[in-house]
Amino acid sequence: MVYRAFGRTGWQVSRVGLGCWQFGGAIMLDGRPDGWSGVNDDESVATIKRAAELGVNFFDTADMYGWGHSETLLGRALQESGQRDQRYIASKVGFWHDDQGNRTFNESKDYILEACDASLRRLQTDRIDLYQCHLWRTERWTEFLDAFETLQKQGKIRFYGVSTNDFDMIQRFDHRDQLASVQSNYNLLDRHVEQDILPYCRARGIAFIARGPLARGKLSGKLTKDHKFDANDIRRQWLDDENRQKFERDISTVERLKPIAQKCGLTMPELAIIFVLTHVAVSTTIPGAKNRSQLEHNVTASLLPPLTPNELTAVGEALAAA
Repeated sequence: MVYRAFGRTGWQVSRVGLGCWQFGGAIMLDGRPDGWSGVNDDESVATIKRAAELGVNFFDTADMYGWGHSETLLGRALQESGQRDQRYIASKVGFWHDDQGNRTFNESKDYILEACDASLRRLQTDRIDLYQCHLWRTERWTEFLDAFETLQKQGKIRFYGVSTNDFDMIQRFDHRDQLASVQSNYNLLDRHVEQDILPYCRARGIAFIARGPLARGKLSGKLTKDHKFDANDIRRQWLDDENRQKFERDISTVERLKPIAQKCGLTMPELAIIFVLTHVAVSTTIPGAKNRSQLEHNVTASLLPPLTPNELTAVGEALAAA
């Protein structure tokens, strides 16, 4: 495994971590699927343990993934493997649901403190290494900062970060110069962070976590424009009338990238992961994996060299043709 510095924390984290959203399974939120089908708890635990065996030391989850189920499985697996102290656990707070299954936005300091305690119990640990605001946007960001600082003083979290695609939100959470990390979408189909977020993080010594390097499977190279998703899979929304055009456009882009991957001697997932890791400001990327086979392929990709300037040019030309 190859490791990189994680901002100013002093940590060395695996270039490929493990995103744990999928382990939460399928849930309904606001009357629509908001989780993943095709997961099995025993295989999920085995996948986490295998990740630890391979040297993966960064695991990203959230309290809303399966309404705590992802955290529960992660805590169980790391306890059973006996390697909790050698691994970094990142979790998130902010989203929950009401009795009708509708999304709630929980932004008060008191709520965040209580939610952290609940996450600690599910994770079977006495501290969360990185605690992140999960809300895309909030006007009560000072309450998050106050809560995070209180939790640090209590020893319940070590560092805090923010998970958002919005640059102004990042600047707000960095207001007190203690922001440890930023988590944003970054992949071959979504490069918006290259404009301002990545340069800002690098200049400020803030760790950057690239989520969605495979674009929820679009960059696997296995999907077609006629692909069918399970009814309880969040990706089923891509096939809705208002989203289908973008889905088909993205699949066309992947088809243009496949020959470039082949010329580089890479699979499509390898090209996607190495593209993200080639950027100097990226600390780690967190592809999800439903099973050990997917995980092992992701880890193998992390060991490959960065793309050359010529390869990056070819990728850029393929993307520009969209």
